[in-house]
Amino acid sequence: PSGLAALVGPDAIPKDGLAQIVALIFFLEFGVMDNVKWNGGWEPEFPGDLRNGLGVASWDRFSDEWKARKRGIELNNGRAAMMGILGLMVHEKLGTDMPIIGQL
Repeated sequence: PSGLAALVGPDAIPKDGLAQIVALIFFLEFGVMDNVKWNGGWEPEFPGDLRNGLGVASWDRFSDEWKARKRGIELNNGRAAMMGILGLMVHEKLGTDMPIIGQL
């Protein structure tokens, strides 16, 4: 099922499975991907820096301009992926026959 039918309805995800998904997200958000000073007083280098102090030395050899350029490339790749998914959703809603993946 798709949409809300995956959460509620006769063919929905089992409640225990949904609880596992929520528990995993909670663990990742608050246990792994936090920005608090727990790893030797490490401070995030930029917003969204989820390394938590691991692998920091590997980025020290690069210039700030190089790091900013790579972050920009990553943001643009994410934006392109979101536009691709949006295009797939629009075509699915229109019910058109797409030449590469056929009818969804």
